[in-house]
Amino acid sequence: MNQLAEVFQSTEDLSLGGFALRTIVSVLMIYFMSRFLLKRAAGQFTAFDFVFLWMLGALAVAPLLDGKILFSTTVLATATLYFWHFVVAWLSVRSSRFASLIRREPTVLVKKGKLNVKNMKKTFFNTDLLLAEMRLAEAPDLKEVDEVILESSGHLSIVKKSGHTPPTPSDFQIPVPPGGVPTILINNGRIDQANLKKLDLTEEWLMTQLNQKGVPNIKATYLATISPDGEFYYSVK
Repeated sequence: MNQLAEVFQSTEDLSLGGFALRTIVSVLMIYFMSRFLLKRAAGQFTAFDFVFLWMLGALAVAPLLDGKILFSTTVLATATLYFWHFVVAWLSVRSSRFASLIRREPTVLVKKGKLNVKNMKKTFFNTDLLLAEMRLAEAPDLKEVDEVILESSGHLSIVKKSGHTPPTPSDFQIPVPPGGVPTILINNGRIDQANLKKLDLTEEWLMTQLNQKGVPNIKATYLATISPDGEFYYSVK
């Protein structure tokens, strides 16, 4: 009972049990807060988003570092911070003018194969880093590049000149099999019944496929998938 009181009350000396309980509560609080964060790709986070996440983490661990900090004040501060982050994110989606206030505009670093030295100095982007990013994008030569844009997320968008883009199957009128993400049928020795039903497949069909590959049973299979074009893949434990 005393340890439970240490979790929510102020105390000079936090016992080992109280520290463990506070840690569990802090982890649960961070988990549930992150569950309701606006879903956004990490590369699309603005500087405001990163500051928010940093402050959220600092608030969550504060009761662990100082036993005199009440959990009630931590929860209130975290909820307030989350509320204003939600408001700012909501407004940035509905107003492009407001979004421009918290999001940096893209910056052109290369135009028609020529470096924009002024923009590179303004964004603290040196030549070595630019060439390294271009090599990663399989565009090592500036002569092949039409534009290089530093996006607001901090990533580089590299647009090659038309004569240096790789040909695609459609350029040669080559038929391409249907694409898409493979569907998991077995995961760690367990059948995904929902996916089987969605594809209108049966366990008997699945067992037939495995037996043809020499797999004795479902439990011996670590992963089994089927691609949109019907190709069956499996991996045993």
